[in-house]
Amino acid sequence: MSDEQVERIIVTVDDQNLSVIQSVVTALQSAGMKVEQVLAVTGIITGEVSQSKLEGLRTVPGVAGVEVDREMQAI
Repeated sequence: MSDEQVERIIVTVDDQNLSVIQSVVTALQSAGMKVEQVLAVTGIITGEVSQSKLEGLRTVPGVAGVEVDREMQAI
């Protein structure tokens, strides 16, 4: 991912696709996501993707939502 900004993201898999979460992971990777962690029981997939490919992840079958992972800091 060259000079383009990369976003850390959290993908939520819909309940109907939890049993085939690995297929969703494969589709996300094909759409440009670098998958870092798969939490199969909760349907959460974390990783990163370039900004230009972020919107495309929302159309992957089985994806309920895509959120940018923002760092939280205590004050």
